[in-house]
Amino acid sequence: MDNPREKRINVLMLPWLAHGHANRYLELAKRLTQELNNLSIHFCSTPIILDSIRDNLHRHSTVPNPSSINLVEIRLQETEELPPHLHTTKHLPLHLIPVLTQAFAQSEETFLHLLETLKPDLLIFDIFQPWAAKIARQRNIPAVVYIGCTVAMSSCAHDYFAPSKDFPYPAIKLTQENRRQRTEPSEGEQGYRHFLEQVVLCWQLSDFVIARSFLEIEAKYINYLSTLIRKEVVLTGPLIPDVGSVSPGNIQKAEKVMQWLDQREPRSVVFVSFGSECFMPYNEMEQLARGLELSGACFIWVARFPKNNDEKGNELGKALLHGLVERVGPQRGLVITSWAPQRRILLHRNLSSFLTHCGWSSVIEGMQAGVPMLALPMDWDQPVNAKLIVDLGIGIEIPQRGLGNFKGEGVSACIKQILRSEYGDSVRRNAQELAEVIRNRKNDDIRILADKILELASDH
Repeated sequence: MDNPREKRINVLMLPWLAHGHANRYLELAKRLTQELNNLSIHFCSTPIILDSIRDNLHRHSTVPNPSSINLVEIRLQETEELPPHLHTTKHLPLHLIPVLTQAFAQSEETFLHLLETLKPDLLIFDIFQPWAAKIARQRNIPAVVYIGCTVAMSSCAHDYFAPSKDFPYPAIKLTQENRRQRTEPSEGEQGYRHFLEQVVLCWQLSDFVIARSFLEIEAKYINYLSTLIRKEVVLTGPLIPDVGSVSPGNIQKAEKVMQWLDQREPRSVVFVSFGSECFMPYNEMEQLARGLELSGACFIWVARFPKNNDEKGNELGKALLHGLVERVGPQRGLVITSWAPQRRILLHRNLSSFLTHCGWSSVIEGMQAGVPMLALPMDWDQPVNAKLIVDLGIGIEIPQRGLGNFKGEGVSACIKQILRSEYGDSVRRNAQELAEVIRNRKNDDIRILADKILELASDH
């Protein structure tokens, strides 16, 4: 009988058009091609995303044969509202996300041409594009959806399949007030229902589900999700990329940040970052700035602003940040409005805590660094992720009365609790213990997943 690890296997990956999603898919592609010498991965996305992926692949790749990961363009229709540089959620104003989603879904003909040209044995697709799995299945190509955390997905599955029952894990149960997006209640409920239907369709179209998670933090949620959707959930492990090298254009920026951090006291600095695609409105920035100032702590704040948005609003935000640093002094506060070396910052001995929006990649990186987290979720799966952080005892959630409705005094109190309380010491110990677990765990997940992919693709 032929050895399935010798037969050439072609996999097509289609992540959602967000850099966080693309990076998660790229890291999975690297690990799978390390595990399987006979695997070719066609990584499909828009040119603007592939530009950053190409740089990442060349600088960070530990793939024995880099040519085993091929970057494939899918071009969306260009419009005045959505030019090519906005064919990604990075810097995309919030009101244009539905426009981008629709433009991606309307690329079915281009995607079909890619299937006919590349002839993949398997499609790995994202939770926002069931249309791609439909097209693949119509051509007898198996499909697998790749998700981030399972705690949020298990909550979604419960809301769809068992809405009349209490969620069995009350520690992560959300109130109606903060369950979903920052919209009017009726609009939020309608949008959430549509989202659930799309997610369930993705599960139904999948032979199994891939999840970026590991049993040590999410075992009960993984099992519950699998039971509800009646599909096997196969894990990748933490899937944390190497710190890697810095692109030539960012070397000077990185050194400036690290030199500033080197000069602070041990465990004295709060790192504030909301990812590359979550933008804080001005009134929330005001409260966060007030909280940082009241706390008395040193801080690094990575603040980003959307493009093609209200320039006056962006300028007001930047003026607010400038005023904050002027008041507290450059020795206490450092504000960054572009790229920052997040992994290096998180691993630095002088960091006290990580104030995060609780995007799943940020949560995993915070866990691996062993840094206490201050959870300030903004949208989507982030409120559930925040509850998980608290339930694991590795962070504190900043109080909000609905997403975005928080006060500077609450931010300050939570920072002080982490820095100067017995409970904060306990959270720090828990965070460091979990980091030790992550560092010492066996990395069998990718091997198991690779065997599952081989089995499915070989059958095809």
